[in-house]
This record gives sequence, structure tokens and C-alpha cells, in this order.
Amino acid sequence: MRTGATFRLAGDHGGSAATVTRLLDLQPSQTFEAGERVARRSSAIRRGSLWLLSSELPPNGEVADHLHWLLDRLEPKADALWRLTDQGYVADWFCLAASQATEHAIELDRLLLRRLLALPGDLLLDVMGDD
Repeated sequence: MRTGATFRLAGDHGGSAATVTRLLDLQPSQTFEAGERVARRSSAIRRGSLWLLSSELPPNGEVADHLHWLLDRLEPKADALWRLTDQGYVADWFCLAASQATEHAIELDRLLLRRLLALPGDLLLDVMGDD
């Protein structure tokens, strides 16, 4: 089983990832700025910014553990996160669950869901085989 979770803030309205870092006073896992090339060998230019905070837990745990890790860091920043979404940033919680097992449940209990609902962002679950 391979798992992970990332909180993402996209600034398609002209907002920058640097602004998010400054307002949250939190070091992101990765950032992308509008106007940058999408890839080294591509002429495509990124239209919006993207700020990512990914769980640093091992990739063989439970999705819920990754979300708790993110929430522990982001809950103290709740007011700033809501201000950013009020300014036009789009938030989401992107979760990965990849497994070859014939059955593996992703458990998100009510406490975890309550914590997620207190912060902006839709919950996205990417469930796939492990290959």
C-alpha cells in the first residue's frame, strides 16, 4: 500500500505562492509561480501559482494519518487560510491510496472529517492500483 496527502492552494487569479508562504509563515513542500515554465523542455507557461504542503510520514501508512499530520500544522493557520480563499485561492486536500490488495479500506472517522471541515478545501481521493 502506498499513501500520501497534500494540502494545495492554487492561485489562478494572480495570487502568488510566495504570498501564501508569507501569510501562513509555513514552509511549503513545493511551490510553483504563475509565469514559470511548466517543465524545462516545454514552452508552456504556468497560468497560476500553486502552494503545496505534503505529509512527511512514510508512504506505507494510512491516509488518515497523513491528513492528521497536515491538520496539526494547518489548524493553527485557519484564519489565514480562510482569508486566502476569500482572496480567490482555491484549496483542496489531495490524498493518494495505491494498493494491489484485493481489499483495503480508507477510514476517515468523524473526528477527522470535523477537523477537515473547519478548514477550506475539498477532499480529493485518488485511489488506484500500486503499479
